[in-house]
Amino acid sequence: MTEVLVLIDPGASTIRSAPLNSPQLPVTDLAAHRGDGIFETVLVRVDPATREPTVVSRERHFARFHSSASALELPEPDRRLWRQAVDTVVAETIKANPGVTEFAVRYSLSRGTDAPRGWAFSLPIEDSIVTARAEGVRAVSIDRGFPAYLGRTSPWLLLGAKTLSYAVNQAALRYARAQGVDEVVFVSHDGIVLEGPTSNIVIRRGDHLLTPDPTAGLLAGTTQRLLFDHAGRLELRADFADLSLDDVHAADGAWLVSSVRTAVTLRELDGRELNRDEALTREFQRIIAAG
Repeated sequence: MTEVLVLIDPGASTIRSAPLNSPQLPVTDLAAHRGDGIFETVLVRVDPATREPTVVSRERHFARFHSSASALELPEPDRRLWRQAVDTVVAETIKANPGVTEFAVRYSLSRGTDAPRGWAFSLPIEDSIVTARAEGVRAVSIDRGFPAYLGRTSPWLLLGAKTLSYAVNQAALRYARAQGVDEVVFVSHDGIVLEGPTSNIVIRRGDHLLTPDPTAGLLAGTTQRLLFDHAGRLELRADFADLSLDDVHAADGAWLVSSVRTAVTLRELDGRELNRDEALTREFQRIIAAG
């Protein structure tokens, strides 16, 4: 896929296209060596017949982007400017790739050097993501290293902000692969299930959908929120809950949900096969695809 890059100047409220394969970011930028910035990744679905795009959960993502900026004391993102940037990337990506039916757009805001700077670019959907949607994933649980709800007393840890500092998340995924599985599930030091490195966990218990409370020390999920907003149509109730690993093992179904992977079945955790609800997986994926 031909990928597209747009550079964003928040101070001047302007955007401009730039070549993705050319240097754009100074090495002194605080995003490069301190991870001092925020980002979001949205899924874009393209109607094969009309070529009209749908940016999935656009407003939910921007609301979290705004919240992350506030947590890091970055300038308030201008909704019009960032929407223009995303729309430009979407339109140019579709133009450059006539057969594309889905891709992702990642947009970021850095503290910069002398002033904040931003960018947005398109990303292809990797084959591994398509496979995970169809086949599900296996995971191991690992200690996140802090007790649940620590963010209530230590807001400087930025546990609810989607920052550019993802080294821990990437290390966790490397650990998973070294164990021969696909994913990890973070658990608080006191035994509360939190999230995956790049996903939220949702379980079904009877007619209830349950997910950990974001204030327990995890990122509030845009995809999880979308699914919960549609729970009533599925004749399900949805709520936050403090979940243990035993709760996940005993669930009637479990999923890792995120913007680009959508909803993938968690089919094994810590070497134990989990109950699977593939009919609900398909319903989740349909809801997300509709945006």
